[in-house]
Amino acid sequence: MAVIGGLSALVGVPGVILGLWYQDRSTTSGEDSVKIAREAEDREKGEVEEDKKKEAGPPIASVAGAPAFYGSRFAFPGRTTDLAEGKSALYGTEAYSKWFTKNRVAPVGVAATRVTLSPLHEGTVVVQNMRISGLKCQPTRYAGTAVVPPPIGDGGEEIPPTEIAFDLTEPVPRPRQSEGRVDSDPAAKAEVWRTKGNAFSKGIYLDGGKQADARSFDLYFFTGNNDCEFGVEVNITSGTNDGWYPVKLGGGAKMRVAGQARRYESVVMPKKDADVTDPVQNELHGPGNPFQPLKLEKGPF
Repeated sequence: MAVIGGLSALVGVPGVILGLWYQDRSTTSGEDSVKIAREAEDREKGEVEEDKKKEAGPPIASVAGAPAFYGSRFAFPGRTTDLAEGKSALYGTEAYSKWFTKNRVAPVGVAATRVTLSPLHEGTVVVQNMRISGLKCQPTRYAGTAVVPPPIGDGGEEIPPTEIAFDLTEPVPRPRQSEGRVDSDPAAKAEVWRTKGNAFSKGIYLDGGKQADARSFDLYFFTGNNDCEFGVEVNITSGTNDGWYPVKLGGGAKMRVAGQARRYESVVMPKKDADVTDPVQNELHGPGNPFQPLKLEKGPF
């Protein structure tokens, strides 16, 4: 009997072990389920808190970008006597950009930047207006070197942005609908741009939420003969709240655009017929002015 009992005990051991394994697995599975539920609850609470913060903050987010505009007028404040790295730098490369930055470059007469706006609040927000902020202008000091970059192609865009122009020579610059640059008119002896009425005669509605709308604006700034530094603010209505909010520009919070000079102490032009392997990409010339004057034709606001 003892042997048989011992055998029975031995036979029962695997069942006991198996039962304990299932019990341990069940306990672990339950603990995992509780952990997953807690993590999901924490995520949900975090999302709720994040949504509360968004609702309490600015109603709009802004992102700066590259506009559908090829700038071909640049200037340095100082005279150039040696192109140095600028002699072989290819337009659009880091070397060219560093050369520009080193010489404190600024676009001349007209500049553009892209601003993309997207709602941060639930529901619908309305873009009511735009304005220039912190505008400071003075007679141009950028008469040292005029720089003409080589031409590039325009790839075009599927969805064109809303184009808005500001004339910074106005006492209070207003957002006008930009009609762009007029085809070259030799008789005008000027580079002609045109604008028409109020760009915000009607509000622009953007839906917020998880799949928020976004709208891009290409902003153009005309400075006449003055160097100007400025920011841009957008007027947003969200629910019962209405306010002005700064937007991010290509140069950060502010942009700088040089005025047109009558004459430059030196001029840099792209070398004719140069290819990417040519060690000379840009050539230095004496005093002059390679730019046609800018003319802005404005229709009624």
